[in-house]
Amino acid sequence: MAKLLPLPHALARRLARNSHERDLLRRAQNGDREAVAVLLGRHREAVGRLCFQILRERERAEDAAQEILLRAFEKMPQFRGESEFSTWLYRVALNHCLEIKRTSTRRESLFGGEEEARSTADFSPRSDTRMALETALDALPEPLQIVLVLRQWHDQSYEQIGAILNLPTGTVKSRLHQARREFCRIWEAQNAEN
Repeated sequence: MAKLLPLPHALARRLARNSHERDLLRRAQNGDREAVAVLLGRHREAVGRLCFQILRERERAEDAAQEILLRAFEKMPQFRGESEFSTWLYRVALNHCLEIKRTSTRRESLFGGEEEARSTADFSPRSDTRMALETALDALPEPLQIVLVLRQWHDQSYEQIGAILNLPTGTVKSRLHQARREFCRIWEAQNAEN
């Protein structure tokens, strides 16, 4: 009989965490408020970061993150488990943030850009490099920007990104390659100007 090899520590921890998360999710869907609080608390920071990276304004990002967590709480009984909970939550967050961006873009075009937009510099000191990175990221078309943010800043796998964006894995890889190439081009052009 073949002897089973022990799992690598990282894989064993991930399997245990996923099992615990599935248990929390089951309890949350059955109305256990403590399980809901723990489950959403685990993802609060990542959702907030994603919101900030898309919206670029701390106050709007914080408001969006709260709305997303509230929506997730309300819709949790409807979660079917066809993906990981985190993948579903990222999709909810991404859709909500993109809707906020679309709405604010329409509002700005209607009012001729009179709305006062706060820059990230209003909220915290930023290094020149970080501001240049954000400028280059903002210059990318939205589909490329989203794929790059999910992969590079949120460590999502190609498969997870595909599930979040409802795209085939091959398309995700292609967009990511294009995003990296375009980001480098923009970055080099910015640095040539300075």
